[in-house]
Amino acid sequence: MNSAGLLGGACLARLHRRLQVGLARAPANGLLSITLDLGAGDADWLAVDPARDYVSWWAPPAAGQAGDRRLALGRAVAFSTAGGGRFAALQAAFCGLQTRWQHDDEQNSGVEPAAHIGFAFDEEDEDAAATTAALPNARLLVPAILLRHHAGRRTATFSCPVGAGERAMAHWLAELQSVYRGNGAQPLAPVWRRQPSPLVDRAFLARARAALAEIARGKLAKLVLTRRVRFAGEQPAAIAPMLAALAHRQPRCTLYAVGQAGQSFVGATPERLVKLQAGTVYADALAGTAWLSASDSRPASRGLLDDKNRREHQLVVDAIRAALDPLCTSLVVPPAATVLHLSELQHLQTRVVGRLRPGAALFDLLAGLHPTPAVGGAPGAAARQWLRHHGERRVAWYTGGIGWVERNGDGEVVVALRCARLRGGEAELFAGAGIVAGSEPEQELAETEVKLAVMADALQQSGGVDGCRSSRNGTR
Repeated sequence: MNSAGLLGGACLARLHRRLQVGLARAPANGLLSITLDLGAGDADWLAVDPARDYVSWWAPPAAGQAGDRRLALGRAVAFSTAGGGRFAALQAAFCGLQTRWQHDDEQNSGVEPAAHIGFAFDEEDEDAAATTAALPNARLLVPAILLRHHAGRRTATFSCPVGAGERAMAHWLAELQSVYRGNGAQPLAPVWRRQPSPLVDRAFLARARAALAEIARGKLAKLVLTRRVRFAGEQPAAIAPMLAALAHRQPRCTLYAVGQAGQSFVGATPERLVKLQAGTVYADALAGTAWLSASDSRPASRGLLDDKNRREHQLVVDAIRAALDPLCTSLVVPPAATVLHLSELQHLQTRVVGRLRPGAALFDLLAGLHPTPAVGGAPGAAARQWLRHHGERRVAWYTGGIGWVERNGDGEVVVALRCARLRGGEAELFAGAGIVAGSEPEQELAETEVKLAVMADALQQSGGVDGCRSSRNGTR
C-alpha cells in the first residue's frame, strides 16, 4: 500500500488545504494536528516495517478490537528523559504541548490526537543507552502520522510543529512511502534456534534462593525475578505474522510493537497498569499464576487459589490501593479476585476503579503506581534496591509501560510483558516470576518457561522454532 492508496488524490488535496489554513491560524511555536476520516472499513495496519525508527503498532484485546487499533509513523515532537523525576518531566512536557496543540477535526471524527508513551522498568536503567540508544528510558512521542481503526471507522491524524509546517506534506508522504511495504506475502525466515543457557537458568535458581532467604529474614515480602533467552535465525523475523499469531492465540491481551534503531520490541500483555477516561481511573492487579499440562487437563503447577498465590496477589492489590488513594476522591476495590483465563495460563485479577482528584493527571497515576509488586516486589523501594544489587536487568521497556495519552489528558498504559526484542537474525525473549514465602525455585523457573512459550509460538509463525519448549507441541 502506498500513500496514494491509503489517502487518494482527493484526501491529499484536502489535507494540503487544511494544512495551509491551520498554519495561518496557529501560533508560531504551536503543534498542529489534522484528522482525516478515511471512511468505514477494517484495518489491522500490519503492512509496515516495525523495525524502522519511530514506528509503533497497538491493538487492544479482542473484545475491544472495534474500539481502537493504532499505527504511529514518524516523529512530530519527541521528549526523552530518565531518573527519579521522569514522570514529572513527562507531565511537564505534555502540559507544554497541550497549551499549544491545535487540532483540526473538520469532519468531526471524534478522534483526539495522541502521544505515544513508553518507559523502562527502572528509572536508573541505562540498558537503552548501552545498546545504541534503541529505546530511551522514558519517552513521550507525538507521531507524524497516527492511523486508527476506531468504532468501525478509519482515521488518519497528521501532526507537525508549526515552524516546520511548509515541509510537512513532503515529510508525511515520504514517511508513508518509506514505511509501507504492501500487503503481499511475507517472506518466511528460517528456523529459529534457541541458544542453550544452562548458566542463565542456574543463575535464576540461585537468585530465587537468595530472594527466599531475604524474604525469610523479614526484609522483603516479594521479589520479581526475570529471565532472558535468545534465539538465532539466518534472516530477520517477519513481524506481521507474529502479531497476527499473537492476536489469534492471545485474544485477551493488548498487543504492541515498537520500532527503533533497526530493532523491534514486540509483545502481548494481559496487564493494564492504568487507564484514565473522563475522570475515571481503572487499574489492574494481576498476580498469582497457574497453568495446566499441555497434554491433558491436569494441573502442572500449584493451584491458583492456594495460599501462596493469594498472598502474592493481595500484595499487588494493597499497593494499588495505597497508590491511588491520595489521587482519587473515591475508590472501589472488589473484595475478591476473578480469574483471567489465557490460552496457556491463569492469573488472579482484581480491577480497581476510582475517581480522579481535581488537578491530578495520568502521569501522576503512573508515578504512583509504577512499578507495582506484580513486576518489582514489596516493599517497592527496598525490592528495587535488592534487584539492582543482584544484577537484575530489564531490557528495553520490559516490565515498564507502553501506551498513549490523548490531547485531552485521557490515556491508557499497559505493563510491557510477554515480549521479545528482535534485531536482524537475533531474538531475545523475556519472562519473570514473583518470589514470596512458600515459592519453590524450580516451580518459578517452570512458570517462566510457560510465559516464554507465548512469544516463542509467535516467533514460530515467522519461520520455525527449533529447541523451544513450546506449549503448542505439548511440552514446556
